Amino acid sequence: MKTLTRTSGALIAALAVASAATVPAFAQSSNLNSINNSLADQGEMRSLQQQETTDFNQSLMQSERNRMYQQPTQNDYYLLPHMHATRR
Repeated sequence: MKTLTRTSGALIAALAVASAATVPAFAQSSNLNSINNSLADQGEMRSLQQQETTDFNQSLMQSERNRMYQQPTQNDYYLLPHMHATRR
């Protein structure tokens, strides 16, 4: 297993050196910048989605708490499921 890891690591390093040698320096820099910008954008989108999910879950939990602790009204009786005794 270690031999395979060393071999694949050496192969990856050799491919990186070979590809770097064939690409001009300014193109490689531009490519790295675009990759970096893309990763930054993806991270920002994940962060925004996570914040939206957190906000939604917090407001849902708050409404559940409010509903749980509110005083029942006369009309609430009709909203509750009716329990009927079953005959055996």
